[in-house]
Amino acid sequence: MWKKLIGTIILGGFAYAGYDYYRAGFHTAPTHQPGDFLLSYSNGFRAVMRGIDDEKADRTYLGYPANNVPSWYQDTWSICRPPSDEETRAFTTHVEIGPGGRLDAVCEIDTDGDVFIRGWVASVPDL
Repeated sequence: MWKKLIGTIILGGFAYAGYDYYRAGFHTAPTHQPGDFLLSYSNGFRAVMRGIDDEKADRTYLGYPANNVPSWYQDTWSICRPPSDEETRAFTTHVEIGPGGRLDAVCEIDTDGDVFIRGWVASVPDL
């Protein structure tokens, strides 16, 4: 009986991991370069963090999707880059992240040469 129970728990764990992987869209992630890392949010915002240090152990990443994104791009992976000083100032005047918070990335989608902002990724200390 214990073997069946343990087997069921292990099988359930694998099933949930597969479901979570599929739900987050990692199966559709684009090929990424060494040093890139992926972030996926339940609202459909998906980000390939490029040229940005992975600080998941020390910080919590917050995704802020843009409001004016067409529905057919809601689940598209965006490429994120470090923000310029001007972009950081503009973001912090509109969004209050709180103490220790910072803007880490501006995420864009390139549609046949027409690039638009998909969203922003900020982070706060993981206390």
